[in-house]
Amino acid sequence: MLLKTIHDKKNRFLFFKYEKIRLVLKVIIKNTSVDINIRQKAFLALLKLPKRSSIVRLRNRCVFTGRSRFILSSFSMSRLMLRKLSFEGFIPNLQKSSW
Repeated sequence: MLLKTIHDKKNRFLFFKYEKIRLVLKVIIKNTSVDINIRQKAFLALLKLPKRSSIVRLRNRCVFTGRSRFILSSFSMSRLMLRKLSFEGFIPNLQKSSW
């Protein structure tokens, strides 16, 4: 398994672990009816969360090669692997178009 794929799995695990906490803290911070001291404490707690637990740190990767560019979300693979597997007939109901 590729090293980048392993790191990606760890990052996704961290994201799912801290997702609820991060959302709650963000709601508290954005709510202006809450006391300013509570909002500041929520902001400091948000800063203490790991950076890798943020959703913007996640990167879509091909499940076969680990390639990070041009990932088709419906197949979770890169365009190169999609083309290769479709030519070999491993993906049902997908064929090269010609007109």
